[in-house]
Amino acid sequence: MYAGKDGLCLGLMLGLLLLSTHGWARPEPEDKTTLEGRRDASPGDNVLPSSSSRTVEIEDTLDSNGSSSIPTSTQLQNASEIEAQAVEPPTTISISSSSSSSSSSSSTTSTSSSTSTTTSTTTTTTTTTAAPMPTSPQPPAIPEVPEYRRNCFYAEEELCLNWHDESQTNQLYNDAFAGASETNDMSSTTAAPNHLMAQTNGSQLAYERPLPPRDSNSCQCREHPVHANSWYCCNITDISMISSCANIVKWTNLHVRNLTVPALNLSNSIYRSLQSLAFTDGNIIQLTNAFPRHSPLKCLNFSNNNIDEIATRAVKDVPHLEFFGISKNNLSRVPHRNQNKNIALDISGNMRMLCEPLNEIIYDDSFNFINADISFCLYNATHQWFNSTDLVSVKQLERTKQCITRCPIIPGYGNCTCKFDRMMLVGREQSKPTCDVDCSNLGLVELPPKLPDNTFILNITNNKITSLGDYFHTNPTYHNIGKLLADNNQISSIYEFEGTKFIEHFQRIYMRNNSLSKIPEYFLNNALMDTDMGRRIYLAGNKLQCDCNSAKTLQNWLKERSTDIPDYMEIRCRNLPQSVIELQETKLCQSPPDWTDYIYYLIAAEVILLLALITKVSYDYWVFKTAGYLPWPASKMPKLPCDWLCES
Repeated sequence: MYAGKDGLCLGLMLGLLLLSTHGWARPEPEDKTTLEGRRDASPGDNVLPSSSSRTVEIEDTLDSNGSSSIPTSTQLQNASEIEAQAVEPPTTISISSSSSSSSSSSSTTSTSSSTSTTTSTTTTTTTTTAAPMPTSPQPPAIPEVPEYRRNCFYAEEELCLNWHDESQTNQLYNDAFAGASETNDMSSTTAAPNHLMAQTNGSQLAYERPLPPRDSNSCQCREHPVHANSWYCCNITDISMISSCANIVKWTNLHVRNLTVPALNLSNSIYRSLQSLAFTDGNIIQLTNAFPRHSPLKCLNFSNNNIDEIATRAVKDVPHLEFFGISKNNLSRVPHRNQNKNIALDISGNMRMLCEPLNEIIYDDSFNFINADISFCLYNATHQWFNSTDLVSVKQLERTKQCITRCPIIPGYGNCTCKFDRMMLVGREQSKPTCDVDCSNLGLVELPPKLPDNTFILNITNNKITSLGDYFHTNPTYHNIGKLLADNNQISSIYEFEGTKFIEHFQRIYMRNNSLSKIPEYFLNNALMDTDMGRRIYLAGNKLQCDCNSAKTLQNWLKERSTDIPDYMEIRCRNLPQSVIELQETKLCQSPPDWTDYIYYLIAAEVILLLALITKVSYDYWVFKTAGYLPWPASKMPKLPCDWLCES
């Protein structure tokens, strides 16, 4: 019976050992690192944690006294070593330690009894997973280079930061490419970039060969480690630090950082063979002379200096130029355009740049502006009744090209000419470009049917136009006109301006030498009411129909508006040989003769006769009373029945 019990215990112990040897494990979450007692592992659960999380699991078996057997530090250290040695394919390594107490047997005289002591077994199960093989870091996506800069060469700024420690820099490149050399693959950049990035603050540079040392003490230039025949120079204070370098005629690209000279001579022979030339982040005041004729330069960059003047013909003879960068300087104008068209031009950061010199460039398409939305120029803008200097973006200035593309073409008469006029600020709106349309001397008999947007000046002088029609009422392209030049036409009326947007915001009206017969002072009076607007109307040479009303009202109105109508004294009458201002009311306000004109004379005569009669009668009465005889006429008169009244 005891033997059976011993066999059962031995079988249980062997079973436990087999279980621990197979290393059954239960998967745990990857972010949990624990020492955990496990008793319910299932066979085949060889689920490996990730390399960032490893689980060491301890399986405890309670002994007969109820105490647990805790793994020792040696056992844990062994588990860690085995875990570190894990390799592919994933395996499960189990470490088991068992301690058994010896069976103590007691013999008695009659029987031999053996006492089996429960064996305390401690099993340590460690599940490890080999870390996945590290993958090579993916190189960053290389941004697409704009077409206009595909031939430009720029040296990385890190190259100049390590400039003074030449030995360290050279050793850096030599060490970086030593690994590539040992693998007989000199063009490989597998080892070099990672090594270099660790030494250059993570800069993504892939150098192909070690940096060569400078060829002389006076030469302040080095060859770029990636680009062949490409050199970079740092902290130059004299151009001889570049010209003293050997084999300079073989250079194709040159980038100079931090050049400090008052003037840079562009005709220097060191630029003769270059295709890309950059002087950036320096202190240059002037660029003098011009590049050699037929220079092969394709990319030219003078950004971030203090340049305030460039020779007029600096890039005139560079036929292959594709990019011209002069951003972040103090320039006020761009040098003369190159023979090549569509050169990419960057003028951003020049806060003294004037807009007027840029207009010519915009019109003939000599340059293609890049960064136009952050490039600004100064323009003398007209704000309806006052002028100021505005900062206008080049992108906004480019919109003036529509002034040319939409210029009126009038079949049978010819083409109008259009040009950019000014930047106009209306109210609080952003400045907008305005257009000057010249349709003069074309023999037109009516106004152009359509004008460019934002047309501000319309010149229709010296034509045969007789009527303004309804263009100013119904045509939106006429609503923004502020200056109308219509001299020397046959326009007979300006009543068409009444109630239009034009009459509300116009600045100048030129209607000299037309066929106006009347001036509608009633609505012009409202238009000229605001004297601060500085509006002017010119009407000299028109011959009005003058009458009494002209002498009474128009003459006085012209005198009151002498400031608004500067040439009012030259407005003449067509029916009188004098100007309106010379009219005399007494002459013009006479009515034709009529019988009523004599009634006053008749009345006066009657009054006189009546007075004479009264006087005569009074005299005769006095004579009769004093002398007693009647006047001769009275004595000859027959007696009447009423005479007795007078004889008493």
